Amino acid sequence: MEKNSKRKSDYSLPLREGGGWVFSIILLLLSACHSSPTLSPEEEARRDSAALHVALMPVADCLPFYVAQRTGIYDRLGLDLRIHTFWAQLDTDTALLRRRVHLAYSDLARAIMIQQADTFDLRAVAATDGELQLITAHRGRVRNLNQLKERMVAVARHSITDYWSDRMMDSARMVQTDIFRPQINNVRIRTDMLCNGTMDAALLPEPFATEARLRGNNLNFTTRSLDPRLAALVAPSAVLADTTRLRQLRLLFQGYDEALGLRDSFPRLLRELCQTPDTLRDTISRALPVPAALSTPRASDAEAALRWLATRDKARKGYTIDTLIYELKR
Repeated sequence: MEKNSKRKSDYSLPLREGGGWVFSIILLLLSACHSSPTLSPEEEARRDSAALHVALMPVADCLPFYVAQRTGIYDRLGLDLRIHTFWAQLDTDTALLRRRVHLAYSDLARAIMIQQADTFDLRAVAATDGELQLITAHRGRVRNLNQLKERMVAVARHSITDYWSDRMMDSARMVQTDIFRPQINNVRIRTDMLCNGTMDAALLPEPFATEARLRGNNLNFTTRSLDPRLAALVAPSAVLADTTRLRQLRLLFQGYDEALGLRDSFPRLLRELCQTPDTLRDTISRALPVPAALSTPRASDAEAALRWLATRDKARKGYTIDTLIYELKR
């Protein structure tokens, strides 16, 4: 879990002849004066409860949140932010459902499935870019989508990746059963399984798509410039009814906007968050597009997600998207 923190002073004790111990004691006293006070468990629990907790993935859509945190933007805005990082969207959704976080990176199809269950009320509060790329294994020599027949395409079930795998099959005039879709939720594992030849293809977000291409695999399809935009940030209705949490969410999104274009932190984030190979880190950092600004989710995108769920028998009869979208005014 990422946390905002202040840097503690780091003093070393020099080795000197004669009187060096006096200087060392002075340095120790100075270090003690500058160290952050130890919080009691009760105070730490109080601060943790008051902080804003968000569930994110190490993907391009979420990188500005990390940049804003690490460059001190959120400290300047007065937001105590706790980021919980997960490799799979299923896990961000689970963190939200278990009320461990106040906001999660998800998508409109998953949000509809959760909302229509009537056990957890949530809203989609912001849309992100959500670009996905179909990368095929070099050894498979797939040049056209219809060559994927009876191949394994790694996706995350009933999510944005699954939606676009159906759309690809439609464009290639193939039926949904023409390909095998193993559920590989962890995006790091999905990337590595493609690159080591275990999977024939995978739908990947950035920066994993560019990594897979640089590791010798092929781009066959991208959702760039295509509708609908399904990636979204979602929050429980109870959070949106709390004025304090609403203020925190506004600061969260303000920090995201301020961090757009601050790319100096990308190489370090790619190494620490995405486990990008060191030999590719700088190249990928330069290749990544500037993340899109956050916007209010569009009703047309939510309707597209609902129609798709209906084809999967995952849409409850009588359900509408009327309460799904929340416009967070900033």
